[in-house]
Amino acid sequence: MTAATLDDGRGRVAGGEARTACAACGGPELVPELELPDVPVHMGCTAQPPEEDALADQRWATCTRCGSIQLAALAPLRLVYASQHNAALGGVWARHHAALAAFVAERAPRRVVEVGGGSGALARAYVAAHDLDAWTVVEPNPTFVPEPPIGLVSAYVEDVADVVAGADAVVHSHLLEHLYAPRAFLRTIRAQARPEATMMLSVPNLPSLLEQSGANAINFEHTYFFDLPLLTWMLRDAGFTVTDARAFERHSFFLAARPDATPGAAGPPPDARGGARAFVRFVAAARRDARALAARAAAFDGPVYLFGAHVFSQFLIGCGFPARRAVAVLDNDPAKQGLRLYGTPLRVAAPAVVAETPRAAVVVRATHYTAEITEQLRTLAPGLELW
Repeated sequence: MTAATLDDGRGRVAGGEARTACAACGGPELVPELELPDVPVHMGCTAQPPEEDALADQRWATCTRCGSIQLAALAPLRLVYASQHNAALGGVWARHHAALAAFVAERAPRRVVEVGGGSGALARAYVAAHDLDAWTVVEPNPTFVPEPPIGLVSAYVEDVADVVAGADAVVHSHLLEHLYAPRAFLRTIRAQARPEATMMLSVPNLPSLLEQSGANAINFEHTYFFDLPLLTWMLRDAGFTVTDARAFERHSFFLAARPDATPGAAGPPPDARGGARAFVRFVAAARRDARALAARAAAFDGPVYLFGAHVFSQFLIGCGFPARRAVAVLDNDPAKQGLRLYGTPLRVAAPAVVAETPRAAVVVRATHYTAEITEQLRTLAPGLELW
């Protein structure tokens, strides 16, 4: 990927790499669909001065072959992933890791290679409940200290691809949607894995996220849309035979696949244009919602907080909610608290702050995490207004 530059010191990303083929099916033509201006490139929090934050226009386009909506220009990875920001906290993620560990255990692997297991959470969930010889995490930016049987290779898997050859299971969770070149990644795994090995993966349920008005569906990190039929086709096209696919709540899909098919023999891809239509509807609805919340906040006589020091709050502000009307952003991750939400003037506070305020409101737009967040907030402050 070519490096981007920042012009005039204004934090505008000038450059990045144009996507010349569809991320999902390899189709050669992308047609402009929608543009979102001045979007923060990084979804995390920062201690740097606001003027150093990078913004870029999101230019969304659709593939004329499969219909997948995707970013036509990719922001530099060094900016998108400037810091680790997804701690995967809360009950939903705990259930996800337990369910995915059980899904892996159905195949009783003895030697597992996990690609992209940054925090080590899935590895720990598995070894706590299941027996195996080794679980090796391949991760360029790990945030955990390995302890046997969990091992660590601090690298991109493309640079140490032969590590896959010794595994009888290759696992990755919420990784594929982050890759700028997912087709190349799948073919790398296919080329290195033994035919009798199994690849098991978890991916977000992107159609469900869009139905729930989720800004965490597609963005500068999740740069292309896929549903289950298109994902299954992607795996077949890369040379995998899908042997199992199931839903985890409305959150994720789990799939198991064997690397024993002929690459490139999947035929034409399924039509995924429904994702583009859903995304356009979602953006229009989010802008209406932001305007309504702005009017509600203007008439409210107490402090207003946003929940989620992440894309949820960034997107709400980008759609028109005035950041100056919010006191802070609430988040459960201690590593974020006290920092500033990237691309905004807002500091991050622990949710417990609402217990100290007699009359306050919190805006929660967190898709499948909303129920546990609202329960937490009502426990902290029963009189709190939740919008």
